[in-house]
Amino acid sequence: MPVPNIRIRDANGAPVRADGGFVLYWMTAQRRTNWNHALDRALEWCAELGKPLLVFEPLRCGHRWAAVRHHAFVLQGMADNAEACAAANVRYFPYVEPQAGAGKGLLQAFAARACVVVADDWPGFFLPRMLRAAARKLTVRLEPVEGCGLLPLRATDKVFSRAVDFRRHLQKHLRPHLGEFPAAAPLSKPAPTLARVPQGLN
Repeated sequence: MPVPNIRIRDANGAPVRADGGFVLYWMTAQRRTNWNHALDRALEWCAELGKPLLVFEPLRCGHRWAAVRHHAFVLQGMADNAEACAAANVRYFPYVEPQAGAGKGLLQAFAARACVVVADDWPGFFLPRMLRAAARKLTVRLEPVEGCGLLPLRATDKVFSRAVDFRRHLQKHLRPHLGEFPAAAPLSKPAPTLARVPQGLN
């Protein structure tokens, strides 16, 4: 099933470059290789363009909410993601900053060689600010994909101040979205394989 359009947005109005070397999935929030709308969308682009997938999963340090517990959780997930991508013959590039700011420019370097950049669209943490900054810098299409819950965030333009109001809205509008699940095992679909992570980035 295609990713619903309501979950996809064009963050920068830049073109898709069909002559790029790969589709880049910038994994920052939905840090998993199953049940992931953004990964599904990246694979849709792979199929349309006939290009391989490169999954880039960075972990920043030095930000306001950095904590050992959170980083340990993400690192454990990175090990699982590396195993899943290796089993599917998908190139995976995890990056853990050795010090704050060490990864600056890495996304731009990947994007310069990509056809399109698919990202996680997440409303919390520092991620919205990070997406806005990336949108200003990237010259290839940046396409954030939202997968926060069963009801897409853009299914309403209201701000609910009371839980009871949101429950009423949910009961009225959720049904059409209940069948729009992401794929349980998206990497099981055959796709071209990227020979290696581009030279100078690994």
